[in-house]
Amino acid sequence: MVSAKTGSGKTAAFLLPMLDHMLRMDAPGHGTRGLILLPTRELALQTVKTFEKLAKFTPIKCGIVIGGEAYKHQIASLRKNPEVIIATPGRLVEHLDKGSIDFDDLEFLVLDEADRMLDMGFTEDMNTIAASCREQRQNLLFSATLKHRNFGRIQDILNNPVSIEVDSFKEGHSQITQQMVLADGDDHKQKLIKALVEEEKAEKVFVFCKTRAQCTAVGQHLAATELKVGYLHGEIPQSDRKQVLNRFRDGKLQVLVATDVAARGLDVSDVDLVINYTVAHSGDDHVHRVGRTGRAGKQGKAVTLVNRIDWNKNSSIERYLKIRFELRSVKGLKADYTGPGKLKKSGKAVGARKKPGKLSASKSPAPKKRARNKKNIGKGRKAKGGETNSDETNAYEAKGSSLYSKYRKKTPE
Repeated sequence: MVSAKTGSGKTAAFLLPMLDHMLRMDAPGHGTRGLILLPTRELALQTVKTFEKLAKFTPIKCGIVIGGEAYKHQIASLRKNPEVIIATPGRLVEHLDKGSIDFDDLEFLVLDEADRMLDMGFTEDMNTIAASCREQRQNLLFSATLKHRNFGRIQDILNNPVSIEVDSFKEGHSQITQQMVLADGDDHKQKLIKALVEEEKAEKVFVFCKTRAQCTAVGQHLAATELKVGYLHGEIPQSDRKQVLNRFRDGKLQVLVATDVAARGLDVSDVDLVINYTVAHSGDDHVHRVGRTGRAGKQGKAVTLVNRIDWNKNSSIERYLKIRFELRSVKGLKADYTGPGKLKKSGKAVGARKKPGKLSASKSPAPKKRARNKKNIGKGRKAKGGETNSDETNAYEAKGSSLYSKYRKKTPE
């Protein structure tokens, strides 16, 4: 079980030993020797590309089984008996049900981005696939965090696993500058995106949205400007998704607007800027989003647009990651929203956010006036020895006669 920050080379970490083993050791049979499961089609296609580069001068071949492509093409590929299959869980289970594939000779089962597959509801499929595999095999699980709440549901796949954590994902993005910009409605956010791209002079920009409808709307709005824009979400046909992603990789698109389908594992080189149009669902998802920039040790920048609805979720992500996003303003596009009410009342608003672990100085509050301090008004204070101080009594009576009379009117005889 391995956890490592985005862009650290996890794909090579399981492909290279697998290829080395297959070249040195004879196959146990004639079937598939390695199976790599991934949550999204894009990540599967990227893994195929990496595999082909690493295995270029070897006889080892791979096949791909993902949704959105014709069965007949996949079955034709499987009949060639590739040593490694790269797949998404849903489509692979369909092939298992139809008997078009078997894993009786499997030596390696890799679950890449396992936490994402659990979040997407693939738990049952993952268990079904594992049950169809050869018992004597090596399991490798890669995840953003090894403390995912649902790992207990797939624990039978693993047998006394060794846990390895390389560069905690919470601390692994020191090369990425993380900022936040306060925003109002959707129109304001869309103007902020264009302004940020221009300010940064960014040539490759990821913009992440929460929903497919939001992704389409933002993509179409930005496409009406001078920016070269594409958008990517789960309802777009696979062939179109592949084309959009390739155009973005090749620099033919400046901005790619996407849902979290593009947040996991996609390796696009030289991404200058990541913009969160909406705040990520969780701290883990935020880590994967911003991990599209600053890859392989390069410098990167991520900006989150925060409105009234987003504030609390953004604050919880900051607490989870134990960082503070630098507050940024965009010239000519200052938001009406300035942060939560209590920050406004203090006069410090969001621009004077406290640093972690430090307390801001404040004036001592004025002592409260207690009702019990008023009950002796008009009465003399006893001097030492128990005698009443007559001078003080006269002063109270002279200065407070009106108050005393009001008090007497309200008090029953």
